[in-house]
Amino acid sequence: MAKLLGKPATQKPRKTNIGLVEYCEAQLGRPYWYGTFGQKASEHLYDAKRKQYPSYYTDTDFPRQYGQKVHDCIGLIKGYMWTDDADDVRPVYCSNGMHDLSADMFYQHCKRKGSDMKAMPDVPGIAVFMAGHVGVYVGNGEVIEARGHRYGVVRTKLSERPWKQWAWIEEIEYVNENEKS
Repeated sequence: MAKLLGKPATQKPRKTNIGLVEYCEAQLGRPYWYGTFGQKASEHLYDAKRKQYPSYYTDTDFPRQYGQKVHDCIGLIKGYMWTDDADDVRPVYCSNGMHDLSADMFYQHCKRKGSDMKAMPDVPGIAVFMAGHVGVYVGNGEVIEARGHRYGVVRTKLSERPWKQWAWIEEIEYVNENEKS
């Protein structure tokens, strides 16, 4: 493999909490598709997901969303981890140390976590959880979440949703904004 200044030429940039927040902000307004993690919506993806998760693919508006980048809730985090940038629609499955876990399994996987929301650190990039769902705290009391097919990827107030738990994401580095890469 070719090297440049002692580093592999194909080395990817490090993944940080600030990068995760920027990725999530770039996804605002995009559609929610259950079981997705940043792929480009297409007829092929729709057919595969409808076969895999039939109860989640009953609405008739999916074809109007073809061509857009799509995620489910944990897919926002996977999409950041498994792609090179916010516009990349070709995620590399299970790359950058991020396993394919459900939202609930992901909470169990995290080592530094809590269930007292008042004690949650005010640090952008902390994951917040409720049963079967995860969002990303982005600071200023706000969360970005892929909320469901009816909503898509939205910004919500931490205090206005029933978040029950929080966790540091083990696979990313937590930095200050001026250290993002």
